[in-house]
Formats: sequence, structure tokens, C-alpha cells
Amino acid sequence: MKHSLVFVATTPFAVNAFLRAHLLALAETHEVTLCVNTTAYPLVEDVARAVQVRHIDIARKIAPWQDLRALFQLLRCFREMRPATVHSLTPKAGLVAMLASWLARVPLRFHTFTGQVWATRSGISRTLLKSIDRLIALCASRVFADSVSQCRFLEVEGVVGRGGVTVLGQGSVAGVDLARFRPNPAARATLRAETGVPDDVPVFLFVGRLVRDKGVIDLVEAFATLSARHGEWELWMVGPDEEGLRAILQTEGERLGARIRWFGPTHTPERYMAAADVFVLPSYREGFGSVIIEAAACGIPTIAYRIDGVIDAIVEDRTGCLVAKGDVGGLARAMAQLGCAQEMSVSLGEAARQRAVDNFSSSAVCAAWLTFYGSVLKEAA
Repeated sequence: MKHSLVFVATTPFAVNAFLRAHLLALAETHEVTLCVNTTAYPLVEDVARAVQVRHIDIARKIAPWQDLRALFQLLRCFREMRPATVHSLTPKAGLVAMLASWLARVPLRFHTFTGQVWATRSGISRTLLKSIDRLIALCASRVFADSVSQCRFLEVEGVVGRGGVTVLGQGSVAGVDLARFRPNPAARATLRAETGVPDDVPVFLFVGRLVRDKGVIDLVEAFATLSARHGEWELWMVGPDEEGLRAILQTEGERLGARIRWFGPTHTPERYMAAADVFVLPSYREGFGSVIIEAAACGIPTIAYRIDGVIDAIVEDRTGCLVAKGDVGGLARAMAQLGCAQEMSVSLGEAARQRAVDNFSSSAVCAAWLTFYGSVLKEAA
């Protein structure tokens, strides 16, 4: 018997990044529908061919009238389809999907939390956004997070009750594609040659959105303090400039004499990971830190702030280094340590890769999703 499964996300970007493998696998034995704002970002072709896609006018930011319209679009869709399950990802999709599926009496309503926007907020903004997550949890029949520490955080903050949120598999929503993210000496040599950086010069790498929450200001400041003693070391910044910070950071880096290269957004982060020596992510909030596992699969260790989510992606002093959140001096010291101790960096990177292979392959995470859906659908039959 083919069950009707519905997945809801705000934009195809999240689908491409987190749900692709799961949707393709589930579509082999079930009727899968994806509800998403198709105008926001292109959806990968194999997903578009494998599942039924419905456009829902979901906005990323709070937009009351558009949000209400999306809620009624989903409600009409669920009443028409009468699916066995609805599973949402991303905050706004979670809000409208869980409300609509609860109103439509969908029997199995799932939501996956992938990090809380309000974790770094204060005042009314924090209260409002946190209340939205509480409402999502109340309307869902079951909620998940992508890391064990995030589960604890949601419980401590009162978003869910004790034991009210779980993790599928070892954590991470999508896992890492080990065929794509791997040590690649040829790619390393090519990019090093293109940039003119000798193989023995330490390269620190950041991949992500250039926003304050990712700690990019801290990172540039920390790296700049190393430049007086290690002028040949390089920091590579890869990612879209979503808050207009690049010009300011670039000017500051040049003023301090730091060798920082700005590559902009990319569809091939594995190319930069293969060519770098240490990944650095001084983020102030993360759901899990999937990019850390991608870097690990490429055989490089990570230096990061000790925050929920990230502490599940890094085993301290075994696959990387953790620094107290906001400790720019500690961040600089950790970078100096790994930059000077190449053998330590290589050892940490090897352990990081092995852990990624053992626990976080995309196939392992996908298998956990399939096992879960097989179990709940069998019980519901």
C-alpha cells in the first residue's frame, strides 16, 4: 500500500540541502508531495521529477497576510489529499504546516528543528519567535532536532517537555555525501596553484553566510592578530554576503595586514575544503553544523565556538578544537596552535574524517529516516 506523504519547506534551497536524498528514497515506495515556494529558488531536477510539487506562497520573514494565505493554501491541500503524514522543515514552514495539518486532522504531523533564530535574540523578538516554536511543537504529533544538544536546549527553554524531542540516527538532517566531500590531493594542488599559495602554507577556511551570527567579525579579528607573526598564513572566506559585511571586513583586514581572500558564494565548497588545512566556524548559533561534518569528510579539523549543535559535530581535542563563545583571543590561540602544529592538525583531520564516515554519511542518515517512516506507517496501517 502506497501512503501519501507530504513535506513542507519554505524554499527549495532547504530541500536541495537537506531533504533531497530522503525524498528520492521515500518516493520509491510512497506517493510524496513537496509543498514549497517554487519562486524563491530553483529545485534540483531529480526531486522535481520524482515527487509531486505544489507551489505554496510561504515567505521566509514574517508577513502576516502572506502567511495567512499560505496557511489556507496548505489547509486546502491537506483536506484535498488527506495525507498519512505531513513533515515540515524550517521555522515558517513549520508554523503554517503544523497549524494547517492539525486543523485538517492529519494523523501524523512531524517537524524537524534545525536551529533556533531566537537563540541569539533578546526582548520581544526572542519571546515572539520562541512562542512560534512552542506553537509548532504543540500542533505536531512528534518533533525532531538535528543534534542531541539542541534537544536539550529546546527542553531547557521550555519549547518542548522533557523527552518531547528526539534525533533520527546520530544527528544531522542530511548527513554528508562521502563521494563528494573527501580528501582530494589533485583538487588541492589545482586550487593552490591557481591562488599561488604553496602547499606548506597553512590555509584557514570559512564557508557559510557572511552574517554576524556566524561570527565572521570575530574570525577576521582573530586572524588579523596572527598576521604580525605569521604573515604568510591565509584565511579564505567563502559564502554569500547577506548583511553587507564584506566591504567593512575586507577594509579592516587590509588595514591590519591580514592575508584574506574573498571568494563569494559557491556551489562547490568541497573544492575549497580539499585545499584548506583547518576549517573555522565561530558561529553563535547552529542546529548541528553540517558544514563541519562536510569539512571533516574532506579530512580537515574544525575550530569553533562551544555552542549547542556544534558540540555534537566536533569531539573536542579529537576531531577539532572548541573555544568559549565570543572568546576572540581563544579563537586566535587555537588557530595559532593548529597552524604551527601540522602533525596535530593532520591527526585531528584524520579522526574527523573517520567519524564522519562512521556516523554521518548521507546513506546512514537516509536509512534512519526510512526506518522511522517504515515503523510509523506500519503502526498507523
